[in-house]
Amino acid sequence: MVNRNNSGNVIMTNANAPNLEFVENVEMTNAFVNNARNANNLARNEAVRRSRAEAVLAKDELKAKRAKEAANKANANARQAAVNRSKAEAAAAKAAARAKREESSPNNAAAKKAAENAKKAKKDAENAEKLAANAKKAAVNAIVKNVENKLEEIKSRTNINKTRMNKMGRMIYLRATKKVHPNSGGNQVSFQKLGNIYNKFRNFTGSSVRVEQELSNENRPR
Repeated sequence: MVNRNNSGNVIMTNANAPNLEFVENVEMTNAFVNNARNANNLARNEAVRRSRAEAVLAKDELKAKRAKEAANKANANARQAAVNRSKAEAAAAKAAARAKREESSPNNAAAKKAAENAKKAKKDAENAEKLAANAKKAAVNAIVKNVENKLEEIKSRTNINKTRMNKMGRMIYLRATKKVHPNSGGNQVSFQKLGNIYNKFRNFTGSSVRVEQELSNENRPR
């Protein structure tokens, strides 16, 4: 029903007025749905990113573990080769001394054979030492690479601030220094590379503290 005044103009009543409250509620509902959808998309993208990053880290950690196992095995082989070399050299010295005392052909032949065995054992020991050194270097490099990947993963995270990033990165770095430092079985080249990686990470998080300050005497390997 339309109400009119004495002049014939239409009078707006509650019955025929637009529901402004309803329009406002619809807009608020749409905004809420859009925000929820965006949040869901962000969460899904973050989950995918984290899943991929964790897969890379797991792969590199496995490589580091295998490299460490290979280094331990190579070190054990080198120690055994050193023992064999020592025994062969002792046997050669003993045979040579006996041959010198008795000056007989059989003893001279035995001394010669023992000397050849000692020479071979020496070469085997040297090769084993080289393999052990290479395996050890590979293990240290794997640690450095693993740290680099972990720091990159932290930098890519969107759910933590840079202060938290600093704390997490510092813990990872200090643990690695105890394995990579030259005084604890590492080497200077890898240790310097680790420091450069960490300095770049600190620059990203807005810290001006350098590695030389970060690695205090308390944390420095002995």
